[in-house]
Formats: sequence, C-alpha cells, structure tokens
Amino acid sequence: MCIWDRRMLLMTALVAAVLTAISDQLVAAEIPKVGILYLGSKGTTLSVDALIKAMEGFGYQDGKTVTFEYRYAEGKIDLLPALAKELVDENVNVIVAIAGESLVAAAKTTTTVPIVSASAGGDFVAMGLAKSWESPGGNVTGMNLVADDAGMARVDILKKLLPNLTKLAVLANKTYPGNEHLFSVIEATAKKLNVTVQAFDVSKPEDLEGAIASAKRDGVDAVLTLQGPFFFIHKKLLAELAQKHKIPLAMGEALSAEAGVMLQVNPDIPACAARSASFVDRILKGAKPGDLGIERFNQYQVVFNLKTAKELGISVDPDISKAAKVIQ
Repeated sequence: MCIWDRRMLLMTALVAAVLTAISDQLVAAEIPKVGILYLGSKGTTLSVDALIKAMEGFGYQDGKTVTFEYRYAEGKIDLLPALAKELVDENVNVIVAIAGESLVAAAKTTTTVPIVSASAGGDFVAMGLAKSWESPGGNVTGMNLVADDAGMARVDILKKLLPNLTKLAVLANKTYPGNEHLFSVIEATAKKLNVTVQAFDVSKPEDLEGAIASAKRDGVDAVLTLQGPFFFIHKKLLAELAQKHKIPLAMGEALSAEAGVMLQVNPDIPACAARSASFVDRILKGAKPGDLGIERFNQYQVVFNLKTAKELGISVDPDISKAAKVIQ
C-alpha cells in the first residue's frame, strides 16, 4: 500500500470517527430529560417505580428514549428547593413532583419548566398553582390526590372496630399540602359518629412518642394519622410506638399495615403516580401544561393487620374485613 493510500485510509477513519461522535451528540441532545423530585429516600420508591413502569408503557426507556434525573431529599424538606434548582439547571424538559412538598418546591423554583404533579394533595387553585382545574394556565398540571374518601373511611372503620370509640387523636404534619382540609373532613366525620377529635402537630420523629404518650394519658381510644411522606417514612416507628403504648393506630400510607399498623386505609398513591405518566408523555410530545386539565384521583385501599389487632385484644369482624386485604 502506497503512502497516499495509507493517508486516505487514515483520513477516512478520522472523518468516520468525527461523524460518529457528532451523531451521538445529536442523538443525546434529542433525548428528553425528565426530572423526578421526591421528598422521600431511594428506599421508599413505590410511587417512583409506578411512574417509571407507566412511562415504559408509553415507550420511554431510560438511557434510550428518555433520561431520568432523580433527586431524593431523604425526608429533609429544606433540601427540596436546591434539588429542584438542580433539575432546572440540568435543563430537564419536565419535572415530575412526587407528593405535595415537592410540587410546592418545584413551583417556587421555576415558572417556565413544565411541572407534573404525580400525587400531590390540596387545592391547587387556592394554593396559587393553577387558575382553574380545567385550564391550569401556568406550568403546573397533573394529578391531584383527593384523600377525603380514604380519611372518612379510616374514621368509619375505626368506629366499627371499636364501638366504644369516643375520643380520637389525630397526628397532623402541617407541611403536607391538603392536611388542613383533610383534618376538617376527618373531624366532621368523627362528629357524626359522636367521636371527639384531639389534634397533635408532629414535624419530626422525636415528636411522635410524646404525642402518642400524651394521647394515651388523655384517655384517647385510638390514634389516626393524616397524609404525607413524613408519615410514610416513619410508619414502622409509629407502629412500634402504638404497640408500646397499647393503642390502636390507623394510618393512611401504603405498606403501613405490613410495618405493623393495625389499620391501613390509604389513597392508592402509586396508582395515582402511574396515571401522571400520561401528562409527562403529552408534554414531551408538545402539549403545554397550562392547557392540560388537572385530574382528581380518590381511589383507596383497606388493609388490616390481624396480628396487631389480636395483640391489642381487638376482634376484627369478617364482615368488616371481607372486602379488604388482610395480614395474618
């Protein structure tokens, strides 16, 4: 092979390498980025997993047709604004906010990047996140988790389990949007059943035992929690404290019965998060978030932990549990 031929071969290989590199960069630039913002930790990803699986159903595969940028606050609310800004700085095409705290943080961080609520509760209009449910008008849309039905069911089922229930303690975390409204719903439901409600505000794990111990001293018959990642993250601790102080506990978080809680009546948050994938898909295909009506979601699940009930001396009537999941 002559020198000229070798030079041509080398030049051809060099041009091919450059063209390949340019092509790879163009492909990478065309792959949309979806930011996922979550108050919880990597070990509590039911909603995230449901969202990703639903996205796969729309044909999105991480690293091939989409890039997912995950940001976990590990239960620390004050980290959410900085994590939301990281996603904006990453030039994501859309931010999916898991739960209300994440939604609020994202909405305060950007008014231009589309934001999809995966499972936030509360009144988006009253919170200033949307102009109306049908036409949000801004950069926020997605799913609105309605916890009213699940909250009312928690009180109603507790009363059926405990016919002598007259005093109920409600643990509330004010950082979760919608809890103020949910408390009023639970209080109204309890009043109809001749049950008085005593509220305890809890904002950190150290508050939980004091609240439960105080409720026990005050003669409360059972404890009920409101909604939010705070309670989901600390469901096992709550179950242990309820057993320690020998008081029935009803929670509104998934997997709480598996953690030892006697009664779990939870909004189906993973199913809600999965439905939010359709909003992400439409936005990635060019839809404007302000034109996509917010969808309200109120499905819930009921789970009994019969072992915990038995330890508390409570008999669960089969008629009450026949339509529910039961943990022996």
